[in-house]
Amino acid sequence: MASETSATTTESCDRRLLRLERIESPLIAQLAAAIGHLRTAGEHADPAASLAHYPGRTVRDLTGWVGGNVQMVAELLVPLIAPHTRVEITSYGVLHQDPPAGDALTLDLTTALRNPPEDPAVREVMIASTGLDQVVYDYVLATPGAVEIAERTALRVLAQAAALPGQPVALHVYCRGGRHRSVTLARRVGELCEALGAAVSVTHRHAHLPVQESAR
Repeated sequence: MASETSATTTESCDRRLLRLERIESPLIAQLAAAIGHLRTAGEHADPAASLAHYPGRTVRDLTGWVGGNVQMVAELLVPLIAPHTRVEITSYGVLHQDPPAGDALTLDLTTALRNPPEDPAVREVMIASTGLDQVVYDYVLATPGAVEIAERTALRVLAQAAALPGQPVALHVYCRGGRHRSVTLARRVGELCEALGAAVSVTHRHAHLPVQESAR
């Protein structure tokens, strides 16, 4: 599955951004660069996993760049783009070998955040629940880094909308079993996008299926 978009769509985005960067306006050029970066650097929760896109860069470089681009997009782009954006979010579990079809932005949670059923203190409750239940939703979002991942992903969605105006943005959020982390983050990203004015639909592909004991 492509981590961002299909080759045809990506080329279209890149050509559009290149044209923006050539406009004699430092602000527009910065925005174009920020949009392009957020489209390629946010799939993985760990910045080190994105270094392959940026030869010669360090994790520190990438972290600082992400921070600056997030601030720029949030302040200048979100108010203009969000009200005209349609977002289609799907959560799923890779262990089911039944991913959603189509090209999309992706958020990989297979090794990010703690899998709730692995916590002995809440294991029984978590096995009987999903990210659609408030107890799981609260638990996952309380995990260090979860809120930041959701916020960054919402901005990635809007950056994609800016690169392809008028087209819906698809986001596929996946963990191992598709019941806890992916469902919670899909819900939270949807809530953030909706709060900014976007039209959002969220589908949970595997939340109703039994817990996968090998999920990590």
